Amino acid sequence: MTLTSIEDLTHATLDAQGVTLPPPPWNEIGEGLWGIVYDLGDGSVLKLVRKRGGLGAPGPLIQREVAALKALGNRRCGGFDIPELLGHGDIDLPANPFVAPLEGWLRLSKLEGRRLGEAIPSTPDGRQRVGETLGAALADFHHDAMTISETAGLPQNDPILRAVGQLRDALAKPEDKALCDSLKERWMSSSASPVFLHGDVNLSNVLVTGTGSFSLLDFAECGMGAPHAEFRHFEERPEIRDAIFMGYQAASGTPIDLDVYYLAATVNALGTLYHGGTVQPGVAANDPRKGMRLRGMVRHCASKAGLEV
Repeated sequence: MTLTSIEDLTHATLDAQGVTLPPPPWNEIGEGLWGIVYDLGDGSVLKLVRKRGGLGAPGPLIQREVAALKALGNRRCGGFDIPELLGHGDIDLPANPFVAPLEGWLRLSKLEGRRLGEAIPSTPDGRQRVGETLGAALADFHHDAMTISETAGLPQNDPILRAVGQLRDALAKPEDKALCDSLKERWMSSSASPVFLHGDVNLSNVLVTGTGSFSLLDFAECGMGAPHAEFRHFEERPEIRDAIFMGYQAASGTPIDLDVYYLAATVNALGTLYHGGTVQPGVAANDPRKGMRLRGMVRHCASKAGLEV
């Protein structure tokens, strides 16, 4: 069995459900903890979601993304183009040596651009411009999404509290569970006014075109929460993080709450530690050097947040 036959299986299964897709082969354009994305070649992409992947369960991830795209899709929200939801549903494909068991699928309009991680300029001035523009785009996104959040059925659960609870259940070490408890206590005491968060803004989920226009992908971790939690993935990329902060502050008129930011960054570091920085949870335990680096990032972020580790 080859990769093409996986596509054939998916195509045949969805065809039996009355879902008409272009015939394979399809071009694989992305893979993450929960699934794989194919370019169908007709201006749309197909996102397949596995039954197992990261933290939590696949069903709620699909539900959140569907709800967000129904509300925000096929429009410009803040500084981002959002893909249109063209279809979604369940798919029941059993596991075999070449494919993981699948839970569901989403078909989306294809947006143009390169992943931001591949397009960051090599010069400091270029990175500064891109970072400031991205920060301003996020501030505008938070503002625009909030204007429709109460009437559009956007997901409401806080992504940070959701992740803390999942991590506390998943992490084995007592000291990590204790850190999760401290994070939850501190987070619950925050007085930040919630906004609608994408929840997983990183260098893979942002596309940028040659003209500097942004698109935003993958709303599976979205919800309502403190606005500066949106930056939690960028502690490992200080060369662009500080520029993002500057752009967000200028556009929103609000200084970055570093306490909120570092609490959220600690949650992100714990999640990266759990996943080992790969698509296979627990791999860090098999590489002591990687495990030490990831553990060091947890300590760094927790210290900045004023937490004991």
